[in-house]
Amino acid sequence: MVRPRRVTAPVVGLSVLLVLSIVAWIGGDAVIDRLNAARCTNPATVLITAAPAVAPALTEAADGLDVTGDCYRVEIRAESARETMTRLVNGQESPSVWVPESTMWLRQARDSGAWRVPESGISVAQSPVLLAVKDPAKGKNWRELIGPGAKAVAGIADPAKDPASLSALLAMRGFASGEKDPAAATVAAIRPVSADYAEQADDLFNRPLDVFPTSQQALNRHNSTPGATRLAAVAPENPVPPLDFPYVVLPDAGEQQRAGAEKFLARLRSGTNLDKFGLRVPDDKAVGLDQAFVDETLRVWAGLTLTARVLGVLDVSGSMNQIVPRTGTTRMALAVAAAERGLGLFKPGTQIGLWKFSTKLDGDKDYKEIIPFASVKDHLANGKAVAAVRATRATANGSTGLYDTTLAAYQEARKNWELGRINIVAIMTDGRNEDPDSISQQKLLEELGKLQDKRRPLPVIAIGMGPDVDVDELTKIAEATGGRAFTTVDPAGISDIFAQALSTMLCQPPACRPQ
Repeated sequence: MVRPRRVTAPVVGLSVLLVLSIVAWIGGDAVIDRLNAARCTNPATVLITAAPAVAPALTEAADGLDVTGDCYRVEIRAESARETMTRLVNGQESPSVWVPESTMWLRQARDSGAWRVPESGISVAQSPVLLAVKDPAKGKNWRELIGPGAKAVAGIADPAKDPASLSALLAMRGFASGEKDPAAATVAAIRPVSADYAEQADDLFNRPLDVFPTSQQALNRHNSTPGATRLAAVAPENPVPPLDFPYVVLPDAGEQQRAGAEKFLARLRSGTNLDKFGLRVPDDKAVGLDQAFVDETLRVWAGLTLTARVLGVLDVSGSMNQIVPRTGTTRMALAVAAAERGLGLFKPGTQIGLWKFSTKLDGDKDYKEIIPFASVKDHLANGKAVAAVRATRATANGSTGLYDTTLAAYQEARKNWELGRINIVAIMTDGRNEDPDSISQQKLLEELGKLQDKRRPLPVIAIGMGPDVDVDELTKIAEATGGRAFTTVDPAGISDIFAQALSTMLCQPPACRPQ
């Protein structure tokens, strides 16, 4: 009789270990994921600010997340690129991730002072730039529709705000480059569309135009709107930068948010249903933005449209209360009247802000904001800006804190410098620096020198009136920034000198030439 063998405890233990090893080998990842999921008690929240055109697609992808398993959640906030950029430039609370319509916005944010924003990102969607055409008989391709000698009535939005319009502008310059006189051909092509450009891209659909640039997504949305006039789409014969929706993780994102953002990016790139939202899968070989060419093109645009961003700085020291002979009014009243007249020199879209200065006007500071930056159109529409400027006539007091104010104003304008505009600091005074506690003139000129950037010109227009003005002082300050000083001994002539100064600085080649 054969007796059964007893299985000893060590053998049983080894068998169990073998089974567990095989299970771990076959399904180890699943086991680890389950264990990790069990430990995930506080998922990280990844806040993504996205352009309205792509936000719905991102929201749908975020809604499908297994929050517990992935240990992160995603919150999508639809916001225009300009709004997000402004908050980043001003150092306000930022999201973990930014997805604007175009890489253009990343470059603008950096140029405007948000230096830590990456200059490029990973595209998560794409929408080609097309020409929307009312009557296809007007032209079969982009050259016939918006190239040199085109007869179609073309429109455009501000290319510094609308990436589709920027792509069209770059194409226009490309067409002009093959002409005998490229500069003249560029002006001839751009001038008709710059005469009455739209502030908002959507406004182009409501204008009596033959053709205008837009994204494929926006055109499809328009054509599917009940009652809308259907427009034909004309694709470019040569590649132009599309809306590329770059995904960038911002530098202030925490470690957990950054990890979640990277996981969510992988999810988006692995198969988001973009067709449902009128978008395409990103093409990593699509033509990109040549930043030098973009900068030069937008400078040409700014010169033709005369759109500007002007920080005005008005002297309200006590000497401004002096009565000007033959006028029966004060220097202050004349200066305010000149400033009001100056509004008429600007396009409605020009951005204007105004400071006043004397000494210790705001605590230890010699300067204080009167009106915040807004377009001339908005300033004139609500009347508050004009009322605020007029109210300064009764506030003249103190001495002239010119140096500290000039440096602070220049630093502020540099921080908020805008691509596609003529950026200017305009200082109006009736005296010379009288603040014994301020920086020296030499220190001011040194600091202004450090702030110069040839790619981002920012001239100071120094406007002096009255016999107490130090012409040499104002000239040195202006020339340190590539600007000019304009002075008049007779304060009664301030209105004319003010208009002359702004007209000279706003007149850019080839429309006219600086004197």
